[in-house]
Amino acid sequence: MTQQRSPRRSARALVLVLALVLALVAAACGGGSSDSDGGGGSPTTASGGSGDGYQDINPDDCDIDPESVTIEGDTIKLGTSIPQSGLYSAFKEILLGEQAYIEYVNAEKGGFDVGGKKYKVELIAKDDAYEASRTVTNVQSLITSDDVFGLFDVVGTKNNLAIRDNVNDACVPGLFAATGSPAWGNKNYPWIIGTFLVPYPLEMKALVDYLETNQPAATIAVLRANDDFGKAYSESLAELVEGTDLKIVKEEVYDPEVADTKAQVTSLAATKADVFVVGATLLACPDALKNAQASGWTRKVTYMSGTCTSKTLMAIAGDAGADVYSVAPLMDPNNPEYAEQPNMKLYKQKVAQYEPEADATNGIVAYGWSVGALLEQTLAEAKSGDRLGVMEAARNLTDVKGLALQLPGISWSVGADDWFLGEQFSMVQYSLADQYFSTVGPLVKLDGETAELTPPALIDG
Repeated sequence: MTQQRSPRRSARALVLVLALVLALVAAACGGGSSDSDGGGGSPTTASGGSGDGYQDINPDDCDIDPESVTIEGDTIKLGTSIPQSGLYSAFKEILLGEQAYIEYVNAEKGGFDVGGKKYKVELIAKDDAYEASRTVTNVQSLITSDDVFGLFDVVGTKNNLAIRDNVNDACVPGLFAATGSPAWGNKNYPWIIGTFLVPYPLEMKALVDYLETNQPAATIAVLRANDDFGKAYSESLAELVEGTDLKIVKEEVYDPEVADTKAQVTSLAATKADVFVVGATLLACPDALKNAQASGWTRKVTYMSGTCTSKTLMAIAGDAGADVYSVAPLMDPNNPEYAEQPNMKLYKQKVAQYEPEADATNGIVAYGWSVGALLEQTLAEAKSGDRLGVMEAARNLTDVKGLALQLPGISWSVGADDWFLGEQFSMVQYSLADQYFSTVGPLVKLDGETAELTPPALIDG
């Protein structure tokens, strides 16, 4: 595929040159995005917009005019960086789900619709082993050497934070970063949008609401990763318990490069807290659950990050995972309640057909399939087949419902006043006997509340 670059208008060219000169001067003086207005075009609300009105993106600060980079030929080339080796290699199952959906649409629907024309999607995936420095190298290569039209579902909070300046300066669509970090609400960075994963502060809001109803005077012990991912849990929780009778009695951090939590969990267990919050991901989650069980710690509630609700991880936890609470935006493929849902039947059939090595009962695969469906809807809503048109389509998704394995009864929207997609979801609890997660209580609908409930530094940092 050739990404066509048409000549720029002279006025815009002058603006871009001046912007580049200013950027170089700032860099020479040691300036960085954390001390400035950030990279990429500045977002504005269209005239007459109100509430979650239409979200325009101003392309004037882009290194390359995003309206000049268009889809040519019959293929859209997208790139992703994802762990396929190392400690976080389980995330490669996301790629299998994505590939299954892309292969299904390419083969059976004639491709992905953009402006009334069908295009095949080609996804180029590079392994970063969850190392942010490798993500940077991969993304630079995808943009400059592989000439991708955009990025799709790059995995990890630290990984996406590491690339966001370059992505925004180049004005390359960064579609659906695979992280629930509240950082994707920073309006200085309009070219990266988060996925439908529940924003981590909303996970803590759902937990606090549950505890206030069921354990209103509970003591809480927190384990978190020693990074921005972990801080989103602990700092949000600390603010949310203010003014309640809930009390955080201790917090411990673990090294996410090692995922060994024994010492930290032993320390937390000594508090005999009523509630154990696991702000961890992948192998650290079952490790923490098993260490808590081994310590003899009796808790009333154990809450685990929504990033860990997969069959693979719960199998590792074994009986230490009994009755664990979490959140989910998607149906659990193991839950027989959803077995006859048409979208679930389609998912299992097509994953078996197009990616037979994938385990369709794995929630990580289900996530990949579902974000593939979100890509299809976004491309179909683009007003033009250029980078700006596609990114604006993503920034204006409205009332998304019935999408792939999305939980029945919820919808997702974003707009000028709300940059967070996954604000409707359910609390879930794991049944050891049944080996699947079931919904707990009514659906949680917190549209427009993520920014309000999040400590500002977690968004603006």
